[in-house]
Amino acid sequence: MRDKVLQRWVKQPPASPEIQYLRDAERLNAWEQLGERTRVLDIASESNVTAGLQAEAVARVDFSPDAIDHARDILGDDVDRYEVTDPEKPDLPFPDDHFDAAVSIGPYDWKFLDIDHLTAEVNRVLESDGLFSFSVPTPRSPYATRGRNRFRYYEPDEALDIIAPDWQLVDYDLVFQYPDRIHRIVKSLPTTMQEPFVDFSWRATKELTERDRWNEAAYLVLGAKPMEYDDSLERALECLFRPAEDNGFWDTHDSKFIRGLDYSIDTGEHAPAGPADLSWTRDDTIQWRYAPFALMGAMQWRVSERGTDAVDQKLRDQLAYFEDKLADDPSRIGMPSYGIGPLILSYALADSVFEEEYAEMARTLFDYSREAFDFSHAEDSLLAYGWSYLYEQTGDEDVLDAIEDALWEINERLDPPSGTFQFDNGTTRRHQNQMYTIWGMARAIEVTGKTGYLDSLELVLDYTIDERMQADGAFIWEDVAQPIRGWTEFVIDFFDRRPPHWDFLYECHQTFFVNAVTHYYAAGGERDYDRAVGEAMAWIYGTNALDADLTELSGLGVPMRFMTRDGHMDVPDQMYKGAYEVGSYIMALTNLLDADGPFR
Repeated sequence: MRDKVLQRWVKQPPASPEIQYLRDAERLNAWEQLGERTRVLDIASESNVTAGLQAEAVARVDFSPDAIDHARDILGDDVDRYEVTDPEKPDLPFPDDHFDAAVSIGPYDWKFLDIDHLTAEVNRVLESDGLFSFSVPTPRSPYATRGRNRFRYYEPDEALDIIAPDWQLVDYDLVFQYPDRIHRIVKSLPTTMQEPFVDFSWRATKELTERDRWNEAAYLVLGAKPMEYDDSLERALECLFRPAEDNGFWDTHDSKFIRGLDYSIDTGEHAPAGPADLSWTRDDTIQWRYAPFALMGAMQWRVSERGTDAVDQKLRDQLAYFEDKLADDPSRIGMPSYGIGPLILSYALADSVFEEEYAEMARTLFDYSREAFDFSHAEDSLLAYGWSYLYEQTGDEDVLDAIEDALWEINERLDPPSGTFQFDNGTTRRHQNQMYTIWGMARAIEVTGKTGYLDSLELVLDYTIDERMQADGAFIWEDVAQPIRGWTEFVIDFFDRRPPHWDFLYECHQTFFVNAVTHYYAAGGERDYDRAVGEAMAWIYGTNALDADLTELSGLGVPMRFMTRDGHMDVPDQMYKGAYEVGSYIMALTNLLDADGPFR
């Protein structure tokens, strides 16, 4: 029976204007989104969609032999290649990066299709700048009243979840249809009497799309492009280990990471138009969280299924540098908790991958940090983060006891009415401190199994998304009451002073959130934050105020550090790229790509 349905779908019988309108709306909107392409993959669309694709070559995939035979009879040489795949596991028989576009009008309705696997496969076979146009029905479709047993119907949020977090939404059309009762009346009218109703539907579709009225649409035609996390990770690692004299972060003389790279904008404009407008110089200032964060990110990549031994010697050199600085007396350089925690993690992971004995150094830092810090500051949560990796490596019960105590202490700092953790440091409410706290608490939950604390993380993540995440996907540094914000901004504008801290948007704040969600999932969290993760990463790659890919803008292979909400990058004390940001960026990309991770 299913094969017969699939075969009939290939060529739809003639229909009344009211029914044909929907077919035309989906088809024409998809064609417009795709434009002219070179190689297009059509995934079981109705044959009229396939026939009109503007491309040098078209391949078509269907989900049954009868369907593909029927498509071949109808389309003939309009399609260059015909293939069949199993809808329960729809592998696509094409190499990576083979097409510059794909289209699927109809199949995402079908309950028997594994849409997650299919969407991942489309991502694999599309080029980095390719576009995937596909349609889904919503519960506002008139067919939803009678077709729920056979077809899927998606609320807009559910439809966007299909592409999260591996795709960026770049185009969409919201298709109008009359409610079921009116639809049935209209389609029963004589053909000439249906035309005015169809004309109104076209106008309503345009209106819904122009005004972003998603919740009134009967069908969604979505255009998405892949987020190229693979390439981004490769470029980020190359940048981190590239010599500082070549605008990288590796000090070839002392065999360690530098703090950062400072920049100036040569054109005098408030933001660069491209990397040619930027001049980068190395920054050798010592701040003891920058290199530890970079090392932490690199080590998490190294032990992942993406990791290789390509930079092992440099990793060992950096570990040796810190061991020399800290072995005798960890307090002598005044390293803060948010440097110590990442180093404990790094030495614990190094012990698992290298032949040298690194666990002893991790234990030395654990003993020191347990006595030196009391979880009164938000950044102390990163100690629990590092301890969790040490415990996984050694199984030391003393470490587990400390993690359990830390979990209690951190959770006691939760202020449910505000949706934030409240520590003693004055910056406790700022985004980065809230995310660090989630990292530490989530990892503590993961290794102790105390999942009863997960609702605390959900409270803070929900607040972060609802109150701090902007429409473009950026997170504000700190949300301040509007009266205070308005008065402060008036004074600043009047005296031409530095923008207030809440006006800054940071690339690292996006990845801090991604890593927080990763660890929440790994701890057993079941609330779905994938779409917010995708939107957070999309801000880095183009949904920001400058409509720019911040990695391309920097020319380094990693994103620019910050911008103000109106797109400025010329605030003097912020004009640099820190090694700690690169570490978090590598962590986020590794987490998003890890085949054994929560996003796969």
